[in-house]
Amino acid sequence: MKTKTAIFLSFVICLAAHAQKLDGNWKGTMTGANGAFELLYTFKADSSVLSGNATSAMGSLPLENGQVSGNTFSFDVNVNGQVFNNTGILDGDIIKLTVPMMEQPMVLTRVVEKSKIDGQWIAKISGPQGDMEITFYFTVDENKLTGKNSTMMGESILINGIVNGDDFSFDVDFQGMTIGHKCKYLQDDSIEMNVVMMGQEMPMKLVRVVP
Repeated sequence: MKTKTAIFLSFVICLAAHAQKLDGNWKGTMTGANGAFELLYTFKADSSVLSGNATSAMGSLPLENGQVSGNTFSFDVNVNGQVFNNTGILDGDIIKLTVPMMEQPMVLTRVVEKSKIDGQWIAKISGPQGDMEITFYFTVDENKLTGKNSTMMGESILINGIVNGDDFSFDVDFQGMTIGHKCKYLQDDSIEMNVVMMGQEMPMKLVRVVP
């Protein structure tokens, strides 16, 4: 049988998990007298307290009196002295937000921020037979990196990809040999890469391919 302390801790962990999922930017569409317009909400949950703002084409307003309880939350928005209360339910990857003067809840979807590492990159290396280009395709999902590289000899899938801030690494299996890659995203929108093969490191510079 669970003790009261264990039950309480489980409850706190559950609240924290929901709060973490609520954090971030969410967008939805509201229909008014002048037609449909987009709203952007930024939520930040700290235990049972909710903060953030609501943004439209007319500007941004802070959320007031925000509260979080499990997967439900509420907040007020003060528009020129008139206070509007909003209540929301976090339901998987969407939020159902009950807004004054709307018969049905407004559906909010999470705004996924694209990683700066994402995209197509190219590097040029010199070899015995002249210069060769290597193209890399990176996709980041939280701390996981996937993708492929492409050369005149074919394509290889990236494996063991890990992202830690601006630093990331991955391996390529080439003809039964594992080739490591240690990378760092730089502020000039380039990538510094060290290719690790047979105990030796070969530096390489990647530049972004602009669509």
